[in-house]
Parts: sequence; structure tokens; C-alpha cells
Amino acid sequence: MIVYPLRSSLAKPGDSIPELFSKALAKKRTRLKTGDIVAVSSKIVGICENRIRYLDSIRPGWRARRLARKHSMVPSFAQAVLDEADTVVGGVKGALLTVKNGDAVANAGIDRKNAPEGAVVIWPRYADLSAVKIRQSIRRRSGKNVGVVIVDSRVSPMRLGTTGFAIGCAGFEPVEDLRGGVDLFGGRIEITFRAIADGVAASAQLVMGEASDQIPFAIVRDAPVRLSNGHDIRSAKLTWNRCLYMSQIPRGND
Repeated sequence: MIVYPLRSSLAKPGDSIPELFSKALAKKRTRLKTGDIVAVSSKIVGICENRIRYLDSIRPGWRARRLARKHSMVPSFAQAVLDEADTVVGGVKGALLTVKNGDAVANAGIDRKNAPEGAVVIWPRYADLSAVKIRQSIRRRSGKNVGVVIVDSRVSPMRLGTTGFAIGCAGFEPVEDLRGGVDLFGGRIEITFRAIADGVAASAQLVMGEASDQIPFAIVRDAPVRLSNGHDIRSAKLTWNRCLYMSQIPRGND
């Protein structure tokens, strides 16, 4: 498997992601191949879809002020997180553990890095739909059948550092069910699934970076992915009570 990073110009609200991607491809002098997976950062999707909020326009409520005091946060930022989160589970200094669209993430996916001054960038409203539209446009422009994954990053329980994961995908099934197969010694596999979309996203995130890299796109080539009409990250998600980690935490708000 090979991952090709693609540097892009800075995006602005209303910009076309496929157009930015095409320019990045041309600058890199790279061509797509059928079967490639195009990784797109959630940040550039959020910016192009104008999912931007300016903190000085947000009036924090009593709960946001309480969380801000408890976890050393800016109150307006805490309010932005509350506005986006489905549930606030708890927090540490500078961050809240939230559930957003069925994903356990810090700060409901809201990010101040690489955002306009005084602003935050929010996840795409419908990341799967965004992925579908990007894929359709790329296919029309290039004639290549590709998959698309929208990539963000998060921390894992008891580990330091972020890894990439998929918040939306199109053109391939995000999970592979290995149950019923056999292992090296002929033992029957009982519970294992492979997180295909998350694995592709994690590979792409390594080259896309987290700081001033300005690499919002990557091409993942020869990944163990079978293209299909699948375009729904929901099949990769677990309910609270089925999750090994979250099922140990009582449901409720901070």
C-alpha cells in the first residue's frame, strides 16, 4: 500500500473541494487510478462548507461557564462544544470527552487549529453525503472509480497522541466482517471485524499531519479495499452498551 500526500492552497468558504483536489493532483503531477481511495481532511470539508463559528459571537450559558471553570477552557469554546455534542461524558484540562454522531471524540470534533483567527471549524453536517458528492465529482472529472474517506483525528483510551479515523466514506464498505473465518491454527474467528475505513484514514493522517503541513488530501493506493456502492460510516459504529469502553461509563452529562 502506498500513500501519496497532496499539498493544496488554503481553502475558503464556498471553495470547491474537487477543484482544489484537481489542482493539487496537477501540481504533484500525479494521476488517479481506479481503486484508489481519496482521503480528504474533515477540516477542509468544514471550511469549504462554511462550518465555521467565531467565538466572539457565541454567548456561553451557565453550563458552558461551569464546564469552562472545571476544565480550564474558554467559555465560548465550551458553549460551541455543547452546541455540537450529542452528549458530554466528562473532561480533562482543556478538553471535553463527548459523543458526536455516535463517535467518542474530544470537543465534539471542533478544532481551533488551522482555523481563521478567533474561529473554530466544525465537522461537516453530513460527512457521508459530503464524501458521496466528492466521489461523484472526482469520477466525472477523472473517469476513475475511486473511494473517498473523510479523515479526522482522535485520541485512543490510555494512549498519548492522535490517530486518524473516518467520519464519512463513500465507494467502499467501511468494515469487513471476519467472523466465521479461521485463524492460522484452524480456530474459528468469533468476534473480529476489521475497521477498513479507519485503517485507511489512519494511514492517510500520518502524511496529512496535524499542524501547518497544508496537506488536506492523500491518495491511498493498493489498499486492501473492495470498491462498492457503500457510502455509510454508520455501519462501523457501535451503540453505547456494545462498546467495550463506553459501556463502562454511566450515561449522563457532565
